[in-house]
Amino acid sequence: MTTRRSHRRPLGMLAVLTAAAVLLMGCNPYSTGAVTVKDSAASLEAAPCEPTSTLAKPSTLPGPVGGPYQVESVVDGDTIRISCNGSSTRVRLVGVNTPETVKEDSPVECGGPEASDYLRVRLDGGVVFLFMDPAQGERDKYDRLLAYVWCIDGALVNRDLVELGLVEATGYGKDYAHKSIFDALAEKAEADGLGVWACPSPTVHDR
Repeated sequence: MTTRRSHRRPLGMLAVLTAAAVLLMGCNPYSTGAVTVKDSAASLEAAPCEPTSTLAKPSTLPGPVGGPYQVESVVDGDTIRISCNGSSTRVRLVGVNTPETVKEDSPVECGGPEASDYLRVRLDGGVVFLFMDPAQGERDKYDRLLAYVWCIDGALVNRDLVELGLVEATGYGKDYAHKSIFDALAEKAEADGLGVWACPSPTVHDR
């Protein structure tokens, strides 16, 4: 469980800043900062899917790592689709939670469209690598793979979303490998009033 902000006013300035930022970002080829897996690498696992691309693994990503995978589509600000062993499979980004945009019978929430737009520009048509986190489990209750999503340039997309304030950092009551850095980045984004932290009226949602 985590807090989420309700939709009361558009984030016009955030939309402008996000649009400017994504011109410089991408898996599709820049990030707010490449992350090297260090002491947490031993606890992470490769995704249980056969690669669907022939691109080489970035040197910043020690094994095991799953991929590369071609991104089929972006569902929303924290979920993408890849082909996993011949089936279109949803992948839920570990450690983050975005405002709702596509949940049935739920309103579009403040900050949700900006997070979705960012991820679409960042990942649609791109190639990613996936690390699974045993502390989180392989799949969630909606049968989505739970993973850290890394770009070909060595950028951790989950981390970038937190740093930009487009998501809240959460493990939904479970530990995860990058919790300490995600929490620190989320605290800074909140202090700076970035993204979802500019939205009023927190509400509670599950994964």
